[in-house]
Amino acid sequence: MIRLITLALLFTLLGGCASPSSIVLGSTGVELANKLGSPTDKRANPQGGEFWDYSYGPEGTETWRFTVDGGGVVRGAEQLLTHERLYKVAPGTTEAGVMELLGKPRMVTRYRHETVWDWRVRLIANTGYFMVRFGSDGRALGVSVLEDMTTDGHDRGDR
Repeated sequence: MIRLITLALLFTLLGGCASPSSIVLGSTGVELANKLGSPTDKRANPQGGEFWDYSYGPEGTETWRFTVDGGGVVRGAEQLLTHERLYKVAPGTTEAGVMELLGKPRMVTRYRHETVWDWRVRLIANTGYFMVRFGSDGRALGVSVLEDMTTDGHDRGDR
């Protein structure tokens, strides 16, 4: 009987945990916020409604963007930190363009002649950091990828 109660409590607790991939398109923004909490970033969608970003950092490797229409209905969901999106960042891309592609960076570091934004990402064999260097004009100078040597190839509960 104790095992049955323990299992029931475990399933109840696990059922309460929501992940971004569990959000159903067509649900409401209120339901989205109830499941995932407040977005990390919220901004206007030029085609109407808003984009709601959920960044799972600073050590997480996912940033999810939900498209919420003017009526408050979730119309789209996508993981932003994919290899395809990372490599769309090219020299000359503006800061706004990079933010549109990848969402908010994990960290921003300012140097004398450039600024570096970085995101923790999943690489082919490990976890690492994707960095975009910007010049004083706010345009990307280039990108770098560094493998996180402190991990053993297995994510340790990152999200």
